[in-house]
Amino acid sequence: LCAFTGARITEITQLRKQDFRMEGDIHIMRITPDAGTVKAGGYRDVPLHSQVVDLGFMRFVEGAPYGPLFYPVPKESVTAARTVAGRVSQWLQSLGIIPEGVSPNHGWRHRFKTVGRELEISDRVLDAIQGHAGKTAGDNYGDVTLAAKKAALDKFPFFDLPSA
Repeated sequence: LCAFTGARITEITQLRKQDFRMEGDIHIMRITPDAGTVKAGGYRDVPLHSQVVDLGFMRFVEGAPYGPLFYPVPKESVTAARTVAGRVSQWLQSLGIIPEGVSPNHGWRHRFKTVGRELEISDRVLDAIQGHAGKTAGDNYGDVTLAAKKAALDKFPFFDLPSA
């Protein structure tokens, strides 16, 4: 999820079953302060990359109980999300897949922006997906729609994952 959204790791680890929905043929996750800390303070809707859907993530969501997806205790959501994020960071460091000097949990954000620029996706669209504020007053005019976000994410290549 981090690789295809550029989301902060705690934004992902605090996701709840109710933060996912379909609009037309687009699977969407809502990153929302209702689930825990969101740096920008508001919610944002992010389409899921087709590889995430193909790997069965939505089946996981559908089979999950109401509430947080990645830890069991809803009333401790912010602390639990940070604990899970710390474990993800340690795991990534142990695998050696994050460059030296880059925070493992921010490495995904850097990678997302770099790949997006290589694919010539506008920074405005990438920022809307990642939850970054506009840089100019002009950025506040017009919307980056779900269709525009989905079209951008469809350009991201699939990861070559080893079979389990």
